[in-house]
Amino acid sequence: MGLPVLGLVGVLKSGRGLTAPFSVDGVWKMESGLPSTSACSDFLSAVSQAPISISQSGKTLVVTLNGGTKSNTGTLDGKILKAQFSGTDLSGSHRSGAECGNLALTATLDPLAEPRTLSGTLSAEGCGSCVPLEFHALRQPRSAGGTR
Repeated sequence: MGLPVLGLVGVLKSGRGLTAPFSVDGVWKMESGLPSTSACSDFLSAVSQAPISISQSGKTLVVTLNGGTKSNTGTLDGKILKAQFSGTDLSGSHRSGAECGNLALTATLDPLAEPRTLSGTLSAEGCGSCVPLEFHALRQPRSAGGTR
C-alpha cells in the first residue's frame, strides 16, 4: 500500500511546475489591415473575411479558414499560434496565374484581453511578389445553447 502512495506523491510533486496552455478554442472574427496591392492581396483578403475556427487539444490545434474550406493542424507555443495550409491555389486571384505553395498563419495571443485577441499575418509562402496581410482577430462568445 505504501509504494503506490509514494508513487502518487512523486507524480504530483513532479507535475507541480506544469501549466496548461492558453485556451484559443472557438470561433474568431478576423479584421484585416489595409489591403495591400500585392499579387495575392485579393485571395488573402477573401480568406480573412471568413471566421477562423480553432479546435484545441493541449498545444495541438485544428485551424479552419475560409468557412471550412481550408483546414490543417497548427501549434500553440506559449502565446504564438502557427498553422500552415499546403497546396493553396491562388491562381484565381494571382496576377500571374501561378500557384503559390503554402498559406501560413502566424499570430500572437493576448490572453489578458477580454475577449481574447490574436494579432498576426496571413502570407503566401513561395510567392516573392505576395505581401503578408496583417490581421487582428477577436474570439467570439460561445452560443448559450452550446454543449460545452
